[in-house]
Amino acid sequence: MTLLPTLPVGRILFVIHIACRYRLASLLPAHGLRPLAVLLQYLVPSSWFAPRGLSEGERLQQALDQLGPIFIKFGQLLATRRDLLPPEWTDALARLQDQVAPFPVAQARARIEQELGQPIEAVFRQFDDTPLASASIAQVHSAILHDGTEVVAKIRRPGLERIVQRDLTVMRFGATWLERLWRDARYFRPRRVVDDYAGIIRGELDLTAEAHNSELMRRQFLFSPLLFIPPIHMQYTTARLLVMDRIHGIPVNEIDRIRAAGIDPRQLAERGVEIFFAQVFRYNFFHADMHPGNIFVNPDKPDSPQYMAVDCAIAGHLSKDDLDVLGRMVLAVMREDYTTLVDVVIRAGWTTVPVDRHRFERAVRSIVEPIRTMPLDQLEFAPLVMKLFDMARGFHIEAPVQYILLMKTLVHIEGLGRSIYPQLDIWATGRPLLETWMMDNYGPGATLRKLQARAPEWAASLPDMPDMLRDALENLRRLPQQQQQLAARLAEQQTHHRRKLLGGIAGLGLLGSTLLLSGFWAGASAGAGALLLLGALRR
Repeated sequence: MTLLPTLPVGRILFVIHIACRYRLASLLPAHGLRPLAVLLQYLVPSSWFAPRGLSEGERLQQALDQLGPIFIKFGQLLATRRDLLPPEWTDALARLQDQVAPFPVAQARARIEQELGQPIEAVFRQFDDTPLASASIAQVHSAILHDGTEVVAKIRRPGLERIVQRDLTVMRFGATWLERLWRDARYFRPRRVVDDYAGIIRGELDLTAEAHNSELMRRQFLFSPLLFIPPIHMQYTTARLLVMDRIHGIPVNEIDRIRAAGIDPRQLAERGVEIFFAQVFRYNFFHADMHPGNIFVNPDKPDSPQYMAVDCAIAGHLSKDDLDVLGRMVLAVMREDYTTLVDVVIRAGWTTVPVDRHRFERAVRSIVEPIRTMPLDQLEFAPLVMKLFDMARGFHIEAPVQYILLMKTLVHIEGLGRSIYPQLDIWATGRPLLETWMMDNYGPGATLRKLQARAPEWAASLPDMPDMLRDALENLRRLPQQQQQLAARLAEQQTHHRRKLLGGIAGLGLLGSTLLLSGFWAGASAGAGALLLLGALRR
């Protein structure tokens, strides 16, 4: 069975064209086929006119920018993965901007009316044809309901599902072949990274999911002076349309306007930290896209600074086990117990290869200890987190995507806080909340409750313990033989995949050469290329 009908071959060829233009084959990890890939790259005419003087990260950034908004958003996600990519790459990817020209207002009106099931005038007393904002996923227009409520209507771009599906298919195709052919690719799991991104982008496509996230977060902070989430008008909201109250806040990065409004920068910055710790440790549900475009400050409450947040499409939630791992890691750092910290990371299953515990512990100690000795008002968490991610990448340690979202949020919060108040002490502000949570979950009372809850389960398992121990020992005895069989199968599969890759590259090359040939030779080249490509794509 061939995969060709499901693959957007034209889009794949365009991606290959852009990859050659920016010479991305040179960024591939060391491998026996890398010289061949680089050679084939230079045979494609687009590589002859590649931009000069760009760093590796800038080449990757500009290539993703050329490939369009879905690849741009993927690059923005990769910018947070310092546990997987070099800092120079992630710094360049962080500069990608999700800015797209607005689509025609006639299309916007038609789609809104289609989602509402009635004319715009039946719902809105006034509708502004000039969009407030336009991004890769949706376009936003201001409006006024018949009862006088100011709202914004967020309408999804037309044809977006097809574009997203096409580009995700291309990404999975590339990630699959990279994993098959590059042994080291298993360390950073490209297919898993693409799947993580697919979950995030599909969550952004469903505006009802964003609406439910917003409403849940709004209820959590309903009577809080810290954070305001504008209400959603669920009766007008669908998967493609979201209607919410309009806010008139000061963008959080406009520091001069914040000061002019009489708002105390220190109190405002500290409240941002309080919001982060409350979302993570009290509610276990946090806004994971807190960049300046989504965060505002309420100018009507200068004496009690309040943040205003929109666009809750990307929200983070940690499972009970994830929170447990996080708590144990924080507790180990506070106690300077680096042996326990290493054990927690290894037991969490974040390692893709065996880890030298002593070397890993020394690396953690060399990063954390100098920072812990700094005065608290100079202690910055974001650089610490980035250094730990850079170090973890060298040990092939990959944190789950929810932790990545959490760290990304922490970096945004600290960056925003210090831009407002440079002397922000994030540890002194968040420590009381963290200590309360840790006492509730790891104090004597919490331990006693856990023992009481598990006692009946342990008592019921006691009669089966001898059999379970015997089975475990038998499995250990068979393990070396199973590992040898697995290694032989993997070597055989790798050889098979290499042959298919060479056939696929040759097929694409022959198909591309038809642009330079004519007559009989063009047809022969196209036929041979199609046969080679079909053979490479067969399961």
